[in-house]
Amino acid sequence: MTLEQLRIFVAVAQLEHFTRAADRLKLSQSAVSSAISALEVEHHLQLFDRTRRHVELTAAGNVLLAEAEAIISRVSLALRRIEDLSELRRGHLSVAASQTVANYWLPPLLQQFHQQYPGVTIDLWHDNSTRVEKRIVQGEVDIGFIEQEPRDRSLEVEQVAFDELITVVGPLHCWFGVDQVELSRLLQTTWIMREPGSGTRALFEDALKQNGFDPDSLEASLTLRTGEAVLGAVRASNSAAVVSSLVAKAALKAGELHQVNLIRIPRAFLAISLPGRAQPKTAKTFIDMMRRSLQIDEDAKVTRLNGRIRK
Repeated sequence: MTLEQLRIFVAVAQLEHFTRAADRLKLSQSAVSSAISALEVEHHLQLFDRTRRHVELTAAGNVLLAEAEAIISRVSLALRRIEDLSELRRGHLSVAASQTVANYWLPPLLQQFHQQYPGVTIDLWHDNSTRVEKRIVQGEVDIGFIEQEPRDRSLEVEQVAFDELITVVGPLHCWFGVDQVELSRLLQTTWIMREPGSGTRALFEDALKQNGFDPDSLEASLTLRTGEAVLGAVRASNSAAVVSSLVAKAALKAGELHQVNLIRIPRAFLAISLPGRAQPKTAKTFIDMMRRSLQIDEDAKVTRLNGRIRK
């Protein structure tokens, strides 16, 4: 039994599919199948029940999965410690970030880090804030960046940047060119929304509740997964949307969208990490570089108290 066989076995078990495991590992499907078959033949056990659509772990497979994940985790930790000794001549940095952070705020910082440490590979994964938090909790990435306070109050949280959610409309909307709209007219338009789980949507719904509105009372014409998709839909519709000022900046400057003073929500971008987990040197160095680059004023920093944000 080799470490490579265990790595392949874990990928197949997690994805429940040989082809998807091969894609993740950048191997051929035949190489993946051969590795699993060799394990089963060597130990005279069937590790998977195979069907046309997916594979399922057998009882023996479940026992091996727990041990294999533990072994791979230990090996990964050992490699990280070795990388720490290399003074970042090589290494790996894994980051998960919410859509707005990943697309608009984080790339210049990652590029700066790459220029300073070209031997460090960077893996950026992005989705909504809820999924980013899940990746951190499961220990799959080194650092996470989200747009709302995490649900898991045990996570370590640091405020690293500021943003604002604003209301925008396109040329087809009757509010286009109107600067001020009364909050009472909130229900007089349809809305293009981000998907449940996104930081943008969560903050928008919280603001509605604070102002006495039931979020379900809004008529959503579309629900989309990215800020860019929301902007595109707003441009071509008579619906309004609440989006990040970073996302809307270029379209507002070009006159393709108009900002309405209806709902404005200040928010912070938050760095989250798993308490008690030893971070690799790459992650520590990136966070230190990020703090220096942003020059966050000491009075504006967020202190940590049981994972909760406190100014």
